[in-house]
Amino acid sequence: MSAALDGLCALARELTRARSAHVLDASPAVVASAGPSVEVDLDLAGRILHRGLPVAVRRTLYLPVNPGLLVVVGQRRAPRAEDVAAFAPLARQLLAECADPVRERERLARDLHDSIVQTLYGISLGAGTAAELMHGNPAHAQESLAWIQETAAAGLTDLRGIILRLRPETLVGAGLATALKGLFETLHAVPGRDGWGLQLDADPVVSPEVEEALYRIALEALGNAARHAGASQVTLRLAGDDTHVVLEVVDDGVGFVLDGPHPGRLGVRSMRERAALVGGRLEIDTAPGAGTVVRAALPTG
Repeated sequence: MSAALDGLCALARELTRARSAHVLDASPAVVASAGPSVEVDLDLAGRILHRGLPVAVRRTLYLPVNPGLLVVVGQRRAPRAEDVAAFAPLARQLLAECADPVRERERLARDLHDSIVQTLYGISLGAGTAAELMHGNPAHAQESLAWIQETAAAGLTDLRGIILRLRPETLVGAGLATALKGLFETLHAVPGRDGWGLQLDADPVVSPEVEEALYRIALEALGNAARHAGASQVTLRLAGDDTHVVLEVVDDGVGFVLDGPHPGRLGVRSMRERAALVGGRLEIDTAPGAGTVVRAALPTG
């Protein structure tokens, strides 16, 4: 990991023409340095980590990489805006390339859980819907069967994509809002889910990595609401602007103790990691008997 942190220092100095660079963790504490030391406001650093946006203070520039890492550089001169904007994606790519084998196994386990398990669960729900509708509404039953076929094919592609590190087939050529609408409508078609609602207030232009993260977070959150929450009301919301996008899944179900054992704990961890890997954050507001709000706030690029 030290090589990756040293690489972050070098990358920051190159892009910003800085005299020095320091990497801070979530504490925040300095974990790597290059060049002359600069005065670092640790309280400010903590706030910037939480916000996730670059901040310049006098001749010091604070560059968030993800919720757990912040790079602080001492500037020779003001950096160009395009250099600052390029830093976070390049830094995350550098960290991914330097990840150790344990991290890679964790990523593989997460991808298998998110992709294959969720796809099979969706097929199961679709089959149940088709069976319920077969006699009363054959036309809709045919739609469900067609969706099952499409989802099964997409699942096979996803499995290959995990190996090849491709994007999910569900998103290719469709866009985030369309993919989320299709996912929601499929789950909503199950009998007894009349209280499910969809609010797509935006179709933001986002990077492929952010698009995939948001889709997978929505898939996990809706799956948890369907399987574990016992909710009568579930709402999926998507809103955003040119810089950030916010996804919310809100249910009125049984809730849970966030830090305690619960059926969806692996999924919660997976959602948090997916948000963090693209420089965003995931918040969960829940308590026993109080429903659950899953909110993912991610940068668009």
